[in-house]
Amino acid sequence: MANVSGILYTILAGNATVTGLVGTDTGGGYKIYPLTIPQAAALPAVRITEIAVEPSDTKTGASTLDAIRVQIDSYGMSMLTAQQLDEAVRGAIDRYRGSVTVAGTGGATYFVDGIRFETRNQTMETEKDIFRISTDYQVRIHRTP
Repeated sequence: MANVSGILYTILAGNATVTGLVGTDTGGGYKIYPLTIPQAAALPAVRITEIAVEPSDTKTGASTLDAIRVQIDSYGMSMLTAQQLDEAVRGAIDRYRGSVTVAGTGGATYFVDGIRFETRNQTMETEKDIFRISTDYQVRIHRTP
């Protein structure tokens, strides 16, 4: 199974605009998180959530190309900050195509056949006084059976 969060983290962490906006957490990593943002993390930050995987099965075997729907949430203390971060994320990954080697996986390399922007939604989480922009992407990744 493809490590889609690791792939997206690698691409986003390699983008100076994104990393300039999110900065680093207390552990020294960029504030780009899979599934959940730590309670103590300062904003702005990014959260990556895998929503669904659609395989491309063939008549003779298992899928070698998966289309993975992901949601990337850009959080900020102001709507402007959340919008700037969302635009930086989109600029870094929309229409991306190429090989990605994910750190911490023993050198696992994946071929991303393409990343496509799909939808966007803005909201304010009033109980926390923070702003969030949720953007969905389709990530097509070649698998090795």
